[in-house]
Amino acid sequence: MEGRLRLIVVAIVWVATLFAILAWVVSTREVRLSIAAGPRSGESFQLASAIAQVFNETVPNASIDVFETSGSAENARLLESGQVDVATMQADTHVHGGINALASLYFDAYQLIVTESSDIRSFDQLAGQRVAIGPAGSGQSSAFLFAAEHYGLSGGHLTALPMSEEAANFAMVMGQVDAVFRVRAPGNHSIRELVRDHPMRLVPIQQSEALSLSKPTLSSGVIPLGSYRGSPPLPERDLSTAVLERLLVARADLDADLVHTLTRTLFERRSDLISLNKLAGFIGALDSEGRISMPIHPGARRYFDREKPDFWQQNTRLLASLLYVAAILSSTALALRSHFIRRRKVRMGNYAMQLMEIAKKARDTESVQTLHELKDRLIDMLDQVVQDLDKERVSQEEFEHFSFTWRAVDTVLRDSLALAAQPLRRDVARSGQTSQSDD
Repeated sequence: MEGRLRLIVVAIVWVATLFAILAWVVSTREVRLSIAAGPRSGESFQLASAIAQVFNETVPNASIDVFETSGSAENARLLESGQVDVATMQADTHVHGGINALASLYFDAYQLIVTESSDIRSFDQLAGQRVAIGPAGSGQSSAFLFAAEHYGLSGGHLTALPMSEEAANFAMVMGQVDAVFRVRAPGNHSIRELVRDHPMRLVPIQQSEALSLSKPTLSSGVIPLGSYRGSPPLPERDLSTAVLERLLVARADLDADLVHTLTRTLFERRSDLISLNKLAGFIGALDSEGRISMPIHPGARRYFDREKPDFWQQNTRLLASLLYVAAILSSTALALRSHFIRRRKVRMGNYAMQLMEIAKKARDTESVQTLHELKDRLIDMLDQVVQDLDKERVSQEEFEHFSFTWRAVDTVLRDSLALAAQPLRRDVARSGQTSQSDD
């Protein structure tokens, strides 16, 4: 028996040690996230790199790797296939599902750049022109084709040439294209390089409200005065255009705790992010799914809802009113119960006094008739109490106490009747003897 006990103790120690080792391995295992962030020269790649750096420095046992891609469309495909965990993406990117939003990074603007000497003053004047647009399948390319269709320039009305930003800048300077179309944040580095040493200007893109009717992710915005040059300012005034959000998104099945940690890093380490990339100052919460085409990730929503009142806080007044009503009802019920108990006690007290009165009269009287009347009264009283018990005017316990007293009084009555009957029997016996002697 002692040997078996020793084996059990050793087995428990080994199992506990094994679990401790497994827990340690899990706690020290590094989690690696991958972010698809667009072209290396783009704002989203640079901002994603800043996010990765701060995350890697502050979150233990977790790291982020940033990967260059062609843009939002490729990022969506990589996410949907599970090849990456997180991505930057324009809000109007078509997704098939399985992708959730984490945060709004900043706003991209539709930007159309032409030479200073160009006659192009509006988007619809691109008819017959050569326009450098983003790589085929990119979000910028889709945005241009969407705007061109709105202005009736689809098909063969213009020549759209997909190319990289570097190639587009070179083609523009060399006069090989008449305009460059970009969907980038105002002040974009690549556009700044294009306009810095060459006479260029930006063309306003009107009808942004009408564009948003077909693509709700678009809204009206401006490219601020002097975004690319302060003196002379370029643009020379706040320039109307259409804008849309650049989002940070993740696979819907990505661990919610990990997403919560990443979201918390975006907002609670904002100063560190801004020191690395000024666009981090525009990072904002997604408090509504109405303006984007995908749901918010549960991990991110948990962070956004951290300061929202819970159910009890939201319904404090209602709960207080219910408690007040419950207190009143409880007090009323207690009062009624107390009143009912008092009435029962009074009723049982009256019955007890009547029983004592019957017992006293039974002891004090020698009249058989009176004793029989008291007996009838005692039976009537029992009948009344039984009725009260049936109507719950008397409790079972009170009835038992009454029955005990009633039987005692009944016994007194029986004894009194027996005593009262003895003289009567003696008188009857004497009367019979007298009659016999007379005979």
